[in-house]
Amino acid sequence: MGTEFNDALTSQYDYRGLRDAFAPPAMYQAFLDIEKAVATAQGELGMIPIASAEAIAEHCRYEYLDMSRLDTSYRTTRHPLMPVINELVRLCGPQHGGYVHWGITTQNVIQTGLLLLAKRAQVVLDELLADILRHLGRHARTHANTIMAGRTHYRHAVPITFGFKVAVWIEEFLQAMDRLKETEKRAFVVMSGGAVGCFSALGRQGPAFQSRVAALLCMGDMAIPSRAIRTHMCEYVNALSLTASICHKIAEEVYQSSSEEYGELHEGRIEGTIGSSTMPQKINPILCYGIIANSNKLYSCAGMLMATAHRSFESDGSANQMFEDGLADVIGAISEILVRTELLVRDLYVDTERMRANLDLSHGAIFGEFAMMRLGETLGKHKGHELVHDAALAAAGGKAVFLQQLSLLPGGPVLRAEIENRLENGSASGICAEYAVHFGSLVQDIGAGSFPTVEQRNINAYLKVDR
Repeated sequence: MGTEFNDALTSQYDYRGLRDAFAPPAMYQAFLDIEKAVATAQGELGMIPIASAEAIAEHCRYEYLDMSRLDTSYRTTRHPLMPVINELVRLCGPQHGGYVHWGITTQNVIQTGLLLLAKRAQVVLDELLADILRHLGRHARTHANTIMAGRTHYRHAVPITFGFKVAVWIEEFLQAMDRLKETEKRAFVVMSGGAVGCFSALGRQGPAFQSRVAALLCMGDMAIPSRAIRTHMCEYVNALSLTASICHKIAEEVYQSSSEEYGELHEGRIEGTIGSSTMPQKINPILCYGIIANSNKLYSCAGMLMATAHRSFESDGSANQMFEDGLADVIGAISEILVRTELLVRDLYVDTERMRANLDLSHGAIFGEFAMMRLGETLGKHKGHELVHDAALAAAGGKAVFLQQLSLLPGGPVLRAEIENRLENGSASGICAEYAVHFGSLVQDIGAGSFPTVEQRNINAYLKVDR
């Protein structure tokens, strides 16, 4: 999975069982769990004999399967599910085996089973997201007042704090968790409508049967269990892709910021790590490029599924296969991303001295907005912008440093003294520290099952208390 060949440390990562989420034992058991729920529901509703339902449910265990028989059957049938059905029929015997897989179709079992596996994996992914948020919360609170250069278009903009930057990441992850929770209601659903999704074999009892199956599996219930509806799965994959994009952004920023030219952020260093077989001085950001590589892989999967969701008529084998294989690839990719991101933010090293030194590179020009607004109080904002812009251009042209140019303007000496005081005291712009403390506190004890609402995240409530 992912970049394990290029990443020698992958064996040291704790995947929390995610690497086995779609392994054959888990997949077979998921299919059997579907067949068990189907038989149980049908027995309760009188669709099949209760004794047969109980016998089928009793034998839906992976360890009961004869794998050599399954292998032979796959070679013969060349069908994705019939070998499992045949094996379950054999296990249940002639009296009860005839009621196995009653009134449903292959895609019902496979699609529902894969979504059940994704639902189980999502529990672990939620735990990883909660861990990531707790780590980020710690950084936000620790660095609420750690001044650094805010950058737009890769250029100095205004002074911010690292805690504010982290608060932005926190809000993005909280949005992602909102999105995933909303999406899961539609994504993790049972589809058991039979041949084309209209309960052609089960009739009017079909919807009640499907609802009971959904309840037994703790999943949702498709309003129309059509085999041609795929957009709900695309929605879930896209929600995971947007989650990955946050990790990707953090990784890209650490990747670039760890270069010698920036030197502001670094991955936690592990004793003995080697970056290059040729250049012994190198320590490479291996977590970052693992996140970046797997994020791009996930985006590709999402695009592939979106491009396949439109397939026509009531079912399409090529689309089915792409979604079945694609869902496993998606969970594999997001697992690689979140495992690495959790490690990255947990051990992230923040070079506060380098952040300050980089901020000072503009010789005070990073306070250009502050200067403009001060001048604007007497000259108007437009005139203030013009004067500060001219001073910055003169400084860039080598006439004198920005603060010297600024002191030549009306009220310039006082303004220069104000900016020098801000530089000396490490003052950031706006309410960076307030955002950092607020968002850092919101997630310091966050759990996988609950997270702050949009209303709780609004800074106004914090500012009222903080006054």
